[in-house]
Amino acid sequence: MSFLHRDFLWYTVMILIPLLILFYTRKSFGSYAITFQNLRYHFGVVFTCLAVVMPLSALGLGFLLPKLQISYVDWDGALILSVIEICSLFLIAYLVKRKQTFSNLPSSNITLFLFLLVAAFSLAVFTTPYTERISGFVFFLFFVGFGEEIMFRGYIQSRLNEAFDRSYKFFGVNLGWGLVIASLMFGFMHVINPYNPFHWWWGFWTFFGGLVYGFIREKTGSVVAPAILHGTPQALLILFLGWG
Repeated sequence: MSFLHRDFLWYTVMILIPLLILFYTRKSFGSYAITFQNLRYHFGVVFTCLAVVMPLSALGLGFLLPKLQISYVDWDGALILSVIEICSLFLIAYLVKRKQTFSNLPSSNITLFLFLLVAAFSLAVFTTPYTERISGFVFFLFFVGFGEEIMFRGYIQSRLNEAFDRSYKFFGVNLGWGLVIASLMFGFMHVINPYNPFHWWWGFWTFFGGLVYGFIREKTGSVVAPAILHGTPQALLILFLGWG
């Protein structure tokens, strides 16, 4: 299922399945947070979130874990990263509190997004004979970021929100059990992944990462900001440092 040394096919499936389900059932893409409207607002949220996530990620993955010689799949590494994710959640929630909160945005620019996805993949194909950094950047930013966010925060979390009330408020944003359950499923996906399976501590700390992405989805009403935030750190590490 891999191509260009990356699993582009799997993440393409993660993007297309929710889109095809919503198209077949004639559901609004916007009501499932799959919308690309008001991009200036979403990019503003992304820059705010990156100002929190990049330094904290560098502290955890770039300094503390190597310094202590522990891994993100070990219990001690997972606990450190869980604390970092929780701190990120509270800092992001505080910093975006005054930004407008959206819900049930209308569908917008889905076709343009798919065209951009094809263009990004084509760029990865053409540049791979010369360098794998661009294909890695494209893979994590466009396919991993948007693939996992469209599936988990777009379709799954939105579907769960239909079953559970969002009766709790967190920094002014309505949240419910859909956010928690979708994050649990997101963490479990990392446990059963076929490449490095059954590391339960990896699933443990990625659950808290899911809470961060899920909160941003509820704040913005779209998967755009959480998808870019999700994919950008690893994409930049590969592009500039060749990591990954």
